[in-house]
Amino acid sequence: MSKTEFLSVALTEAFIKLIARQTGLEIRERDEVDLSEKIFLRMKALNILFPEEYYKFLGYSTIESYQEWQKLVLLLTNLESYFFRDKEQFNLLRDRILPELIQSKEHNKTLRICSAGCSTGEEPLSIAILLKELIPDLEQWNLMILGVDINQEALKKAREGIYTPWSLRSIDPEIMQRYFLHINNQYHLDLQIKQMVKFKYINLVKDSFNEHDEMRDMDLIICRNVFIYFEASAIAKVLDKFNQILQASGYLITGHTELCGQDLSHFETKLFPESLVYIKKTFDKQNERTFLSQL
Repeated sequence: MSKTEFLSVALTEAFIKLIARQTGLEIRERDEVDLSEKIFLRMKALNILFPEEYYKFLGYSTIESYQEWQKLVLLLTNLESYFFRDKEQFNLLRDRILPELIQSKEHNKTLRICSAGCSTGEEPLSIAILLKELIPDLEQWNLMILGVDINQEALKKAREGIYTPWSLRSIDPEIMQRYFLHINNQYHLDLQIKQMVKFKYINLVKDSFNEHDEMRDMDLIICRNVFIYFEASAIAKVLDKFNQILQASGYLITGHTELCGQDLSHFETKLFPESLVYIKKTFDKQNERTFLSQL
């Protein structure tokens, strides 16, 4: 197949809807030519002659279809990430949010954090480094940091814990020296930090979080630079799932404007100088209606 081939308008729209339904990803008009090229690339790999056949193949509920989605997702998702990305938000985590959570959890020493859309792992591993710095008796804590993503190749790299200088371009030199070993222009993450984070494949849109034991009772969910690629309906669906697994007064941190136009009635919005943060209400309106109906 040649890169000069394009999908019809109707079939392009069909693929866009199918991809959104399966992954939540929004294909914008400016990316339609790129999408067409990626589809024909996958068709060539599978020796499929007609895009209509590939569309039907993606819609099947088979192992082969599932495996193909993994390969297509590799082409559709952005792996751009680096340690301590968005310094203001990480300063807020280091100086306010994590110390507050640590203090509130001192009685049972249990803390559960999820990095949703973790890509190659820099975000949850940055959180692990912060907690290592903040908690002197870390070995006494029941700590769970979970990094989840739809891109299997990204998760593989995250588990390896080996990074290029580009991934460490925003890191404090002292942190780099303390937690990374420099070998042949690559940086190998400290084993103890690696072991603090569990990485797992989860499709935020399609998967039921109830089917994953780890996805529960979260004190903090970080989902940054993910919703910018999602359709509004997919954002709403994932936001509802986050609400279900967050503990009362749990924190949700997203990109600065990623939840514009969404129903945030289950959350209190708190504005810090560094960033906007969402806190799950302890007594939301739905509970209030249920409580009043029982009076």
